[in-house]
Amino acid sequence: FVAWVRDGVIEAEIDHAAGVLISKEVADLYATLEPQAAFHKRTTFCLNVHNDAVKAMSFPPDAHKSDFEEEEAKRKERLREEAELAQSLAEEEDEDF
Repeated sequence: FVAWVRDGVIEAEIDHAAGVLISKEVADLYATLEPQAAFHKRTTFCLNVHNDAVKAMSFPPDAHKSDFEEEEAKRKERLREEAELAQSLAEEEDEDF
């Protein structure tokens, strides 16, 4: 017990004359503001992580429009080339008959 008291593991005093261990009254930790401050700190950290994640996932408005316009132009060009190829194949078939 002497080592525990000396190391602060238990809050007590040893009365060697009487041969007893006298424990000190343990203060109610929850009566202080310390738990509230620790909880607030953890909550603030979690909210900041959440807000940073939401910001990281957001896209600038209309960011997709430029890609859409490029893809639409490529699609129209591909359709035009396919129409030309179909027309040239049809002309070759007409020549064969």
